[in-house]
Amino acid sequence: MNDFVKRFINFDKLIATTLIKILYWVGLAGIAVWGLIALVGAFGMMTQSVLAGLGMLILIPIGLAVGVLFWRFLCEVYIVIFGIYDRLGEVRDRLGGPVPPAAAPPPSSAVPPQA
Repeated sequence: MNDFVKRFINFDKLIATTLIKILYWVGLAGIAVWGLIALVGAFGMMTQSVLAGLGMLILIPIGLAVGVLFWRFLCEVYIVIFGIYDRLGEVRDRLGGPVPPAAAPPPSSAVPPQA
């Protein structure tokens, strides 16, 4: 338990990937709700114009598919970014731990210009 708290406080282990997976499912639910609302709107549109309502019924599944694909792509991009961070930490650990701070630059041997 102490190790978990230490890693959590020092940001050694990120929780973002878990949160992104949860947000993915919440986003899918939001897209599904949008689809249902659009479907109700399509049937409501049929009372005004049958052709417009049919057009909406055809476009709703296309919009749902594009929305799901875009949402999946966006979540995967974030997971990849955080995965790169985790891999860089593993590389740092394999190379011997944290990188020491940069040393001061050596003094310049150039002679300053005379006035």
